[in-house]
Amino acid sequence: MANLTVNRLGTSFATPVVLASGPAGFGYELSDALDLAQVGAVTTKTITREPKAGNPQPRLVDCACGALNSIGLENPGVEAFVQTTHARIIQLPLRRILSLAATSHDEMEQLARQAAALSGYDAIELNLSCPNVGGTITGANADAVGDFVRAAVGVSSIPVLVKLPGDSGNLLRSTEQALKAGAAGLTLINSVRGLRIDWNTGRPFLSRVYGGLSGPAILPIALARVFEVREAFPSALIIGTGGLSDLGSCLEMLMAGADLVGIGFGLMVDPELPQKLAGELRHWLDERGMASVEEVIGIAHSGGLGVH
Repeated sequence: MANLTVNRLGTSFATPVVLASGPAGFGYELSDALDLAQVGAVTTKTITREPKAGNPQPRLVDCACGALNSIGLENPGVEAFVQTTHARIIQLPLRRILSLAATSHDEMEQLARQAAALSGYDAIELNLSCPNVGGTITGANADAVGDFVRAAVGVSSIPVLVKLPGDSGNLLRSTEQALKAGAAGLTLINSVRGLRIDWNTGRPFLSRVYGGLSGPAILPIALARVFEVREAFPSALIIGTGGLSDLGSCLEMLMAGADLVGIGFGLMVDPELPQKLAGELRHWLDERGMASVEEVIGIAHSGGLGVH
């Protein structure tokens, strides 16, 4: 039976499948629908310093092959998180990644310091790419990316990951600055900026006009970003997310160079998808006589299957 274990960040992930930040909530909400022991890790809903109510309704619009969302980082704030949610997350039977967002690198330093005081997390993910909040997207500014990463790395005793946008800024430059500043890896990509208009009224559906497009529609964009970052930075850890909905897209992302794959929109369609993917991936590897999922990771850069 093929081994799905992926050893990264100084720890072992039972499978390469990760619950991406957002649709998975804090992980325990899915415990009745999903065997979390068959999932590599959960990335928590993004936490900010102060509570955020999120954007006004409506927040979600259907699209062909996906959905447009405008949640706006709704979360209870770090103090309430520590008091009411943290203890439940660290009991989950999988690896745990804590997602953080801030409006300045000083605020990120403070937030990361509070996170560093908590035990039970395997990494911190800096969300520098949410398209559904006001202001500029930090991840589109390479210098700002470096500042935010240095702020978090300076106070954190666990690996720091950076979630970057796939549709704004110079991704390779932002990646370079993140890694130089001490980031242990990257999450690529966030949802991409989009718009839908109600042709009955002539007005945008979403209260904030623009939203983040997720789902199978953005898979080719995410694959391209992962492929180019893996090509430019062969040793960087990458969590590839964006458009994964079935075994084929999961394999494509791994072959493009993702060490781990994040499931977001797919969870909203089928909460059991992560464990199904683990089973289907193992079966696919077994059929081809492959001993480990490691044999697939990045194979598109070395001539494809059967080339050694």
